[in-house]
Amino acid sequence: MKRDADMGAVTGHAFFGITDKNGKETVYGFHAATALPENANLTFKEKLPMLIGNKVQGVVLDDSKDAYDDKMIYSISQQQYDKIKAFAEKQKENPPNYGIFSSNCVIFAYAALRQADLKLPPQPLFHNPASAVLGIRAYEKAHKIKHKLGNAAAEVLARFSPTRKISRGILEELKKKPAKQAVGVKSLVTSLAGKATAALKARTSSFNGR
Repeated sequence: MKRDADMGAVTGHAFFGITDKNGKETVYGFHAATALPENANLTFKEKLPMLIGNKVQGVVLDDSKDAYDDKMIYSISQQQYDKIKAFAEKQKENPPNYGIFSSNCVIFAYAALRQADLKLPPQPLFHNPASAVLGIRAYEKAHKIKHKLGNAAAEVLARFSPTRKISRGILEELKKKPAKQAVGVKSLVTSLAGKATAALKARTSSFNGR
């Protein structure tokens, strides 16, 4: 969002950047004709009708020096980079008309990033900067919740061996707590018979599980 008393301070603004393998970032932002150099001296009252009226001339500019409040970062392949860049450069050479509701900066950014099939923040309302920010924050919140749940699941799985068998540590804990077990008549007789047989044998045995 621009920090001056210009149109951007009222509507907000959205833009995107792509960084190549050498670390060079190229930033693209779609604007109405109010952002063109020849309209720099127009007052706010003069710019407002141009923006909220019918579609006006659009322009794609370098917004690398613009401030922002929220952002999302994606790791993309060279192929995805090429697709986004090709779309953005084509729009820059022959920009479409700007419409505040039907062809604005957010729609432009989303259209460009969809060239790479990226999962973009949801738009709670129509495509506008405020909704984009809400979408980013909702996405971030969901990611944090998923991360916490993932950590909790990892802690549980850490108590088990790679083969999902119970770990020695838990086994020792279970040994300290005698388990309650229902014993029927047949199993009781079998158990007593087994003990009697074992008493006749001068040998011991042990069972180890893992």
